[in-house]
Amino acid sequence: MKSLPNQAAFELVCQLLAEGREVILRVEGESMLPFFRSGCRIRILPIRNDELKPGHIVLGRTVSGHFVIHRILHIDAENILLQGDGNLRVTENIPRERIYGYVACNRLHRLLARLWRSLGSLRRYPLWLIKRFDRPALAPRPDTSQKNRPE
Repeated sequence: MKSLPNQAAFELVCQLLAEGREVILRVEGESMLPFFRSGCRIRILPIRNDELKPGHIVLGRTVSGHFVIHRILHIDAENILLQGDGNLRVTENIPRERIYGYVACNRLHRLLARLWRSLGSLRRYPLWLIKRFDRPALAPRPDTSQKNRPE
């Protein structure tokens, strides 16, 4: 699999979505914990008219130019308010024309996400546990011993 810098990769993804094609991406970061972990793959579908609803996960571009894949909290005539499931306070208010695609999710995912969001600020406790203990067990650790240091 080929790896591109984020900006170039997302520009290509947006172009493919505009052509009506589906795209599979590998997630990086923790903003969508507990549903998407770094390394998992998601399928992004092109947007069709009036298809977006609160609870859907979308690919959007913030006013500052950063791409995010976050859940819709609220939709109004001009903007869509997004927040990552792993974020407690930070939201993004994105113009509708800067939403490029949505993530394919099944009914169980949507139900669990609704329950998760209903926890409100109590989400901080399971998030802390997930971030603290849900690390790959065999991840390489830096060697701090003296034997590998140059003399």
